[in-house]
Order: sequence, then C-alpha cells, then structure tokens
Amino acid sequence: MRRPAVIVALAVAFTAAAGAGPNRFGFSDRVERHMLPEVTTGPSEPAWSPDGMWIAFSMQGDIWKVPAGGGEAIALTRGPWYYFEPAWSPDGRSIAVTMDTGGNLDIGIVPADGGEVRRVTEDRAADLEPVWTRDSASIVFVSSRNRGFDVFRVSLADAAVTPVVSGGGDQIQPAVSPDGETLAFVAPVRGRLGTGGIWTQPLARGTDGSAPPQPTLVHYEESEYRMRPRWTPDGRALVFGSDAAGSNDLAIVSADGGNPAVLTADPMGEFSPAPSPDGTRIAFVSNHDGPPTLYVAPTGGGPRGSWTEVRMTSRRHRTPTGTVRARVVGPDGAPVPARVMVRASDGRSYAPDGGFARVISATETHYFHTGGEFVLTVPAGSLEIEAMRGFEYVPVRATVDVTAGETAAALLRLGPPIADIGAWRSGDTHAHDYHQGRFGLSHAWLFAQSLAEDLGVTNVLIHMDGTRLMGRWDDLTGRPIALSTPTHLLQFGEEFRGSLGHIGMLGLSRFILPLVGGAPNTPYAQIASDLPYIDGARAQGGIAGFMHPYLDDSANAAGWGGSLIPVDVAIGRGDFYDVAAVYSDELASAAMYYRLLNCGFRLPATGGTDNFPDVWRDPPPGTDRTYARVDGALTVASWLDAVKAGRTFATTGPLLFLDVQGHQPGDEIRLDAGAPAALDVAVRVASIVPLERVEILVNGRVALDARAGADGRIPERVSGRVEVPDGGWIAARAVGRAHRYVGDSYAFAQTSPVYVVRGGRPFVSREDAAFLGEVVDAVRARAARSTAWRSAGEREAFLQEIDKARAVYARLMNR
Repeated sequence: MRRPAVIVALAVAFTAAAGAGPNRFGFSDRVERHMLPEVTTGPSEPAWSPDGMWIAFSMQGDIWKVPAGGGEAIALTRGPWYYFEPAWSPDGRSIAVTMDTGGNLDIGIVPADGGEVRRVTEDRAADLEPVWTRDSASIVFVSSRNRGFDVFRVSLADAAVTPVVSGGGDQIQPAVSPDGETLAFVAPVRGRLGTGGIWTQPLARGTDGSAPPQPTLVHYEESEYRMRPRWTPDGRALVFGSDAAGSNDLAIVSADGGNPAVLTADPMGEFSPAPSPDGTRIAFVSNHDGPPTLYVAPTGGGPRGSWTEVRMTSRRHRTPTGTVRARVVGPDGAPVPARVMVRASDGRSYAPDGGFARVISATETHYFHTGGEFVLTVPAGSLEIEAMRGFEYVPVRATVDVTAGETAAALLRLGPPIADIGAWRSGDTHAHDYHQGRFGLSHAWLFAQSLAEDLGVTNVLIHMDGTRLMGRWDDLTGRPIALSTPTHLLQFGEEFRGSLGHIGMLGLSRFILPLVGGAPNTPYAQIASDLPYIDGARAQGGIAGFMHPYLDDSANAAGWGGSLIPVDVAIGRGDFYDVAAVYSDELASAAMYYRLLNCGFRLPATGGTDNFPDVWRDPPPGTDRTYARVDGALTVASWLDAVKAGRTFATTGPLLFLDVQGHQPGDEIRLDAGAPAALDVAVRVASIVPLERVEILVNGRVALDARAGADGRIPERVSGRVEVPDGGWIAARAVGRAHRYVGDSYAFAQTSPVYVVRGGRPFVSREDAAFLGEVVDAVRARAARSTAWRSAGEREAFLQEIDKARAVYARLMNR
C-alpha cells in the first residue's frame, strides 16, 4: 500500500480498442460473431462431389467427406490449422477451403482424397467463402482487402488476384452458376436493414479489369449473414437460408426474382443448403438438437420427417488419435459443471462430440462447457486440460498423455473457494439467448451455460434487432424457468434498444413495447425516450438500468452525447449502471459513473455481459457479473432488491469487498458538520487472475492504492484512513491485465459506493455538474437535428424532457 499524490480518476486515458468486444480482425462485432467461419462439433457447410457420391463438410476444425448415403467419414486435413467452408472443384480433384493459420484467414486447396493443404492466397486481409469457376482454374472468394468485404478471383495458374464485385457495404457469399456465366452473391439493399439481399451479375469482370456490369436484385429480406445462396443444377433458381418466418428455414427463389417458397418450415434452424448435382436432393445442416446435424431432403423440401440424416458410422482421421474420459469435480469430489479449455498435441482446441465449441475473442481462448463429465477424441500426444467454475474457485489444470487407439482418464478437482463471500450472490444483469447463431439453443442448453459459470441469477433479456425478435414472446413470464434451482436462477427480462442507449428491464412479467427506437427504415425511426421503459419496469415491481454505457472516455463533453444516461439520472430514473460490460470499456464507463456520483446521484454499480450464447465467437454469461449482498434466501426478487439498494460490486473476475467503518456498499454514513474528516476504510481482495492495482476512491479520486509486488501479487487486504471533509462517496476498484480466465478485455472490479453525508448537505462537484450539463446540451443538439419525428409535438415533448435534466445540472452548478 502507498499514499500517492491525488490522481483524478476521470483523466485516466484508455483506448477504445482495449474495451471493445470481439475484434480479432478489427471487424464489427456482427462480422466476428456471424460471418467468420466456426469450429463445430457436428458437420457444417456441406458440399457435394461432382459425381454426387460424396458430401464434404467441416467439423472439429477439419475437412471431412462421407458417402452421401452415410458411412465412414474420412478426414482430409489435419492440424495445426483449422479448416472450414469446403467447396468441391467441378473436375472433382480438389476441395477449396478457408484456413485459419493462427493469425489470419486464407484460401487453400486440399486434394479430394486428402493430403497437405496448399495455400493459394496469403494476405493480411481475411479471405474466406471460396467457390470455384466452372473450368476449375480459378477460385472466387470474399476478402476484406478493400476494408469492407468484396468478391475477388484468384487464378491457380499464377496466383493473380482480380476484383469481381465491389461496392458500398459488404459483398459476400458468392455462388457461380452451373454454366459459369453468372455470379450470385449477397449485398446491401439501399434503405433496407440487414446484410442485404441476393443479387446476380455476369461473371465477366476479373480477367480484363473492365467496368463491372450492373447487378440485378433477385430477393431481399432482413438477412444476417445466413443466406448463402446456391444455384440449382439447371441454373433457374437459387436455394438459400431465409429468416423471414422467424426461424431460419431453407427457401428457393427463381433466378429472375419473384416470390420465394419455403422448403423446410421447422421451429429450429436449417442452414447452408447444397443442391445435389442431379438436382434431386438438397444437403443441409439443422440445429434442432443443438449442434449441427447433416441431412439430405428432396429438392421440394418438406417437414423433418422427410429428411434423411447422413450418419457417420465411423471416422478415419489423418493423424493417430486417442480418447480421453475426463471428470471435473468440486472440492468435495462431486462432479460439477464447469468451463473447460484444452490444447492438444497439434496445437488446436477440441470439444466433445455433441458439445458447443466456442472462443473468447478478447483473448482467442477456446472453451466449452461441461456438466462434469466429457469424452474427447484428440491427436495422440500431450493434452493440456484446464477447468474453471466462475470467479470463486481456484481453476485446475491437468496434462494427459494420449496414446493412439487407447483411452486415458483425467480427473480435474477444482480448488477451494478463494474467499468467504457470505451473503454475496453473483448474477448477470444482461445476458441473451437467441441471436441468429447456428447452434440450436434450448432452455436446457442455455441454463447449462449458467450452471457451468456458477452464475446465481441470470437475467436473459429478450430484445429486437432491427425488426427481428431475438427470443421467444412466451418466455417472459415473471418467473424463473422450471430448470432453476434454489442456488441458480434463470429468468427472462427485456432490453429496449434505443438510438441513444439501451435499457435493461429485470423482473418483468409483461413486455413494454415497442422494443426498439431510433431504428432507421422501420416504423420506429423516431428517437425514443427511456422513461416509459424505466417507469414501466418499476410499475411492474421490477428494475431498469443502463446497459454497456460507454466505449471511450472522450476528451470533451460532446463526445459523450450519444446516450440519455445523464438525462435519465438527472430526472430520477435508472436503478443500476453496468460499469462492467463486454461491449463497453470499464474505465471509460467508470469515468462517467464517477461524474454522476459526484453530482449527488445514487446509482448502483453492476456488471452485465451482453453475450450471445448461440454464436461460437462470444464469451459466456457471467463474463461481466454483479455480486449483490442478498437478505435471506436467494430469489430473483431478493437479488434485484439488493441491486436496487446498491449492495453490489461489478466484476470481470476479481472479488472486492469494501468496508467503511463497518458500513458496506449501498450504506449511508451521516456525520455532523464538525465530525472528524478521516474515515477508516478496508478492502478485502480475492482474485483468480493477477491484478495490477487496487484503489480506494473518494469522490472519483484515488485516495489509497496498492500495487502488485515483484511477485505479481496484491495484498489480500488494503486499508487505511481517507479524508472526506465535504462528504460524498467512497468506493473501491481493481484493475488487471487480460487473462484467459477473463472473458472481457481485462480484469476489473468496481464496488458501489458507501455514501457520506456531512452536516446534512450532499456533496456536489460543480465541475462535474458543468460537464454533465454540456453533455446534456450535446444530447439535445443531436435530438433536435433528427428528422425522424412523427410530429412536432413529440419532438417538443422529448426536448422538454432533456431541458428538465439540463435545469437540474444548472441548479447543481450554482449550489
């Protein structure tokens, strides 16, 4: 512990990139989650051989082929790289693939009988989604080498790369017509939401560099990277994935446009259609059991009963493999759900058959969840296994020597709890379920993730993305799901997604509509107030607060003007503030949080992940979590009561317990005007990840801190006396670097304050009131410029709401 010079916490510089979500390739989070290829434990992205005898697919990071009628699956590739998106050459000799080389995505070619992969593109951009020209001499693919995604062609003779389709937005998912003359692809449609519609254009450009022909729009719907159109063998139609009916189905549309027809109307999802060369069947994958399953169906489609599963009776790997049977147990020796990370002898990660392989983009950490026992098939050699369960148990690691053709056993016993947490119970204010991922997510799969993360209360928020519902209407019941236990509860709530911030509503029993505001090209284009949602949640006995607040700590007030948070808080709205969230930056969000507290507003610090548990590139629920000190038995209501009372701390990993002369977060200390200015403060620290510093804050400034020593350890207890001459608030925070146990960008924890009132007068910083007043001015200017108002009366009502908040800050400045 040391006593530093006074440091203004608000001046901490931290780049936005450090706090962003998935950003391995620098793309948007949507591209990272939905467009990039994924490692699956079941077959994915099927492709027929030209003779119709085989179906190639990706699975467990390799390319495989299986007889179209089922049988032995044969691996065509092997580690250390991962391989995806097979495309069979028209001459039948080769299969083009997308290959993850550990630092980039490139296009490669593997012989149809298996062998070494030859890389045919090598660029710092991401190259993916290969398809062949009809002469088997070139590969058409998608690349980010022009910033956005465009379509290119690479000649196999000389490796020359030429553009094929480019334009505003992303041009993706190409498909060459059977006669080789026309290219179908997905691209934006002006004035419409989603990734775009299906377009066609002649495949003339790419050899002479001439101006591209004009494309023709064949079909539009609000898509999200899942259409993947493919031509029927006669060239008259395109089969694609459609979400128009609310679940991803296969559909078909004439190549000249017109009304599409749905082929597979099923409540779950069907993806990646591949018409057979003779035109009689379609291969595709379905997620109705969770992980993808390979099927073929008649070209005319039909219900699930008409599909035929392509079963793998055995598997032939390209490298010797063995089996590992593993158990994860708690300190008492009983099996427990957990998060598992493995690294095999080929350098790759693997997941159990039928499991859900995932990766945390912030650290590129591959993981899967287990109920306590699992079986892995991995290359022979040394296998490293690591298991963890939430933030309260010491993770455990084991090394297994895997012998080819044999089965080894592994036991992973989690270490004891790192701290006595007493009545503190973990939860997540901001989890999700469906978000257009390709894993079939049931309540059981969703709840299993929360159990593996040892998350006490999971608030899963149903929301709308554009005009698509992300969730099920009938899940919002006001009660935990039936699978919940006395120690682990999952209940659905709602997220309102406005153009000036998102509001999370917890403890609801009925929806507050509409679910979106400020969404262009929809009936909800008008900027929407947060008040109906916050007030509506409170009227139902629930609470409402602020999701993923800020990504960047801008140097000027106008830079903060994209959120209604300072407006809502000034007029008495908002029950919690997610200072920890994947899609914001903790230190930037904390900077605004301290300013709000410095104006006398009392706002609990919380953590909400904003995860999407049906996509493979995303962290698990509870990555950013809230610990709340609960009175009595754990229920959703008792946990929400503790949050609203401010008995909380937010964390991405560290556990942080604050005590101010016997008072804990959420408490108030009232002092006479003449009482001593110094107060005794102690912080108890426990963390499964290393920390760089623990800080005790008084009114946003660091009053005491402890830094990691030469051994990288922080003292378990940080204490001292702090001066609070004018009253205000006292809180603690912890900061550490990125770590594989942390699903966010870095380790962080922030307690809610203990409030100090001296002489009956609340503490107010005139400087912060002035700054927030300027932020409100920036919000007002942004709202006033909008042309999406339905009426002048609604515009004026909204501006009056902002003016009311501005008057609050004016009064505080003059206090």
